Amino acid sequence: MSPTLRRSSVFGKLATIMAIMMVVLMLITTGFFVVLVQPTLHGMMSPVTAHVWLLVLSFALLFVVVVTTQRVLQKLLRPLRDLNNGVTRLGEGDLAVTVPLTTRDEFATLTDAFNRMAAGVREMIVTRDRLLIDVSHELRSPLTRMKVALELLPDETQRARLATDVAEMERMISGLLEIERLRAGKGVTLVRQDIIPIIREVVTSYETRPPGLELQLNGVGETVLDVDAEQLRTVMRNLLDNATKYSLPDSRSIRVTVAREDGEAVVRVADDGVGIPSEDMERIFEPFFRVDRSRSKESGGYGLGLSICKRVMEAHGGRIAIERGKQRGATFALALPFPG
Repeated sequence: MSPTLRRSSVFGKLATIMAIMMVVLMLITTGFFVVLVQPTLHGMMSPVTAHVWLLVLSFALLFVVVVTTQRVLQKLLRPLRDLNNGVTRLGEGDLAVTVPLTTRDEFATLTDAFNRMAAGVREMIVTRDRLLIDVSHELRSPLTRMKVALELLPDETQRARLATDVAEMERMISGLLEIERLRAGKGVTLVRQDIIPIIREVVTSYETRPPGLELQLNGVGETVLDVDAEQLRTVMRNLLDNATKYSLPDSRSIRVTVAREDGEAVVRVADDGVGIPSEDMERIFEPFFRVDRSRSKESGGYGLGLSICKRVMEAHGGRIAIERGKQRGATFALALPFPG
């Protein structure tokens, strides 16, 4: 909204309200003199009665002023509350947020600026994601030709080294395409089933890896949810891979726990490894984000695993979060809703 289109002002509204209240106060004061003061001076009303009426009118006037002020300010500041809610939602990652324009004053100008900013951020992220997906699709054909050409290399050592690099590129491209499929809602097939056997199966495959692994069900029995079993396995494997990869020589066993909390099944994976710096916790689920800025192959993958986990959980109507703790290591919580 252009400033030239603004037809009212917050300060103008306040000034109008104050002027109206002053007029009302003058009318009430005039009525007070007519009804109470003059009859008292002429002996038509006793001073005690006049004092009682004075107290009653004073409290009534105070009540009316307080209620009127509260209602007026509540209506006047509603656009500010809407804008605050919009900022909160945008900060939580809701890029589709739009704050409605309900006035034509300074708040409307601020709201319009916020909406344009949110739209710009949304378009920038959509363009970035589209570029990544387009590049991933375009790279598949050259990679296929490279794999064919590698088979013709006479040097086995060089062929093996290049084949490893090509395989890494294929995994990265597959990860990007999987994120896009999940975002489009096409990568999950929900089936109502017990998740305990699925979790137990994945945990069992990691029990022999250092630093060890414990499954704690906390008395939770059969837990039937609407889930895609293979996608849930993918999430658990990603978390357990990270937990074992970033463990320390003296780390305690990784703990996987299952609990029921507030109508949700919550699966936690807690390790005793190097942990995640607090300044990186907000970005840990972004595609290609890695705590190790050097992006060394020895310290991790491509930064797509946790992003895929986030998309899988969202496709299930759930969420994944990293929980802050006083001890070292990291704890990831998976929350899945029970069927309605």
